[in-house]
Amino acid sequence: MFILFSILLILSRFSTVTTGSNVKAMFVFGDSIVDCGNNDFLDTDAQCNYFPYGVDFPLGATGRCTNGRTSADILGQLLGLPHFLPAFYDPQTTGSSILAGVNYASAGAGILDSTRQSQHIISLSHQIANFGETTLPDLKSLLNGSFALSSYLSQSIFFFLIGGGDYMASCTTSSGVAVECELQSLTELLIRNYTHHLMKAYDFGARKFVVFNLLQTGCDPYFKQRNNGSCVDLLNEGSTLFNNALRPALENLSEDLPGFSFVYINMSGIINVIIDDPTTYGLKVTNESCCFFAGANATGPLCVEGDGPCPDRSIYSNYDGLHLTEKLYMHLSTKAYSSELQTEAYPFNVEVLANLNISLMLTGPPSFHTRDH
Repeated sequence: MFILFSILLILSRFSTVTTGSNVKAMFVFGDSIVDCGNNDFLDTDAQCNYFPYGVDFPLGATGRCTNGRTSADILGQLLGLPHFLPAFYDPQTTGSSILAGVNYASAGAGILDSTRQSQHIISLSHQIANFGETTLPDLKSLLNGSFALSSYLSQSIFFFLIGGGDYMASCTTSSGVAVECELQSLTELLIRNYTHHLMKAYDFGARKFVVFNLLQTGCDPYFKQRNNGSCVDLLNEGSTLFNNALRPALENLSEDLPGFSFVYINMSGIINVIIDDPTTYGLKVTNESCCFFAGANATGPLCVEGDGPCPDRSIYSNYDGLHLTEKLYMHLSTKAYSSELQTEAYPFNVEVLANLNISLMLTGPPSFHTRDH
């Protein structure tokens, strides 16, 4: 009965369900897990634009904090996008290069503007402002009008993966050592702000949202190394609180905003299952960093510039002290795209979302000025 109810709910809210992806573009908002090189163009030390990053990526070190593709790169390929999405801050991201989408993610970014503000990274609110104030007018010009833009946006995916950095900034020191923080109030603040930012994206014309929950980062190699081999339980508890609140928040938005559709990706659950049964997924090393971030020259969680990584990246889960390997992102993205388990992708997978035709009569045109929530 639940499955039947879900199907009827979908059909009642969307005009038709088709087969074959009709995605026009994808717009990516987030932190270092999906940054494709925006921070390369910013005055910040939060960068992954050197070897051994990108050792398995076709273009080498581009600013991606992994050995190869990110989860956003892989999902874009699964959706049939023609190329990797360009970084918003790349001066070459102009004209027709934006028609398949843009990546706004910034390594170190948070949901709160105050998170790592001194490091000159781009918070979520500013990422969405970059979309609305710069990309949206350019798209309107390229697509020759508001109606074409509305249709285009209703067939585009808006990808969000952010929030872990807010807990790290509040619950650990700059050297990765745990400190006390008020998890409940922080979580409530984050969810309230996240909801506000998603509504802004909706006002700009976003209708199809893919939202990833947070990883259990407290047991990442970096934090265990800095805390005498112990996990930072506060980080894990924080992500659990956040994840438990995020899905209901998305469901509320879906009820309140006409045409708002979402897929909630249980990134934490998917990755935990893989780590708990590594051999099934071709992994052998799940408790060490491939690029040996904790070597004599290391000062933080990132790879040491110029040091070679492990020879076989495909058997590692972690590339550096905080980020995963392309192998893990491949499993994550594939499950996000096609999993039929609601414990992994809720209420359906990204492939289903991509093929929903949202009636423009229900949603109205995008606005260049968001409401005051």
